[in-house]
Amino acid sequence: MDAFQHLPKFRPALCALVVLACLGQAARAQSQAAAPGAPPAATSEAAQAGIRPEHLLSLDYADLVLKDTASVFTAPARWDLDQWMGAAAAVSAVAGTAAFDRTIRANVQARRTAGEDTFMRQWQEFGNYYAFGALAAFDAWGELGGDVKARNTAMDGIAASIIAGGMITPGLKIAFGRERPSTTGSAFKFRPFSTNASFPSGHATEAFAVATAIAENYPAWWVQGLAYGTAGLVGYARVELNAHYASDVVAGALVGWSVARGVVHRNDGPADPRRLTWTPYATQRGFGVVFFKAF
Repeated sequence: MDAFQHLPKFRPALCALVVLACLGQAARAQSQAAAPGAPPAATSEAAQAGIRPEHLLSLDYADLVLKDTASVFTAPARWDLDQWMGAAAAVSAVAGTAAFDRTIRANVQARRTAGEDTFMRQWQEFGNYYAFGALAAFDAWGELGGDVKARNTAMDGIAASIIAGGMITPGLKIAFGRERPSTTGSAFKFRPFSTNASFPSGHATEAFAVATAIAENYPAWWVQGLAYGTAGLVGYARVELNAHYASDVVAGALVGWSVARGVVHRNDGPADPRRLTWTPYATQRGFGVVFFKAF
């Protein structure tokens, strides 16, 4: 007898907790693995942080997001031939998937069940609320546990979410105006600058932006499998719920993945030694904040 048969609504939430727990274990395990023979704490932390500030809730982080945004939007001007070829391959992948949009939709909808709907409606939130919850958990762990990688993950994930999920994908939705499969029988019905918002998938964008931020900071194979597997299932959920075509999901995933990789790689650059930093302290005599500034 299924122990959870009387609690069907809680199954997705339990799965979410398992995923977050596994990712948290990855953070702890990799931090502990790096401990033996590590360089002095200040030097090691500065190297790991790259150009990121010490704290997410700071003006320095807002400045970082602005510069990350400028870097992403001006990136094509700096691309070499290989990068342009990669962009062409991405466009081809979306176009190739679009050719099978109707077939994929028909096959998925033919196997759709009420139980699967219930699960997928919750799982898709890994491309929405659960994604931000995961990033908040990484930041909390980083601040409370002094884990630089966890703080990096939160900063990279939020920056990528703002750029990919808050700017690029909404702009593309408006520009293409593709009708959702739930409202039309045609897979290629576009009304630019309308309220139609099927292409690309916003949930897939967000899910892959966060998954990539996690995977790039924690490159262990099982962490990458868990992160991208979770994001991939978000994409499937959107097709299963008849909210998107498969090509919408592929496009959203590519936007989230590419933006997050660019953000992580830029933020991993050498830190500016002249930046103002601060850290809280607490002793038996009291507590306060110490500021540091090099000239």
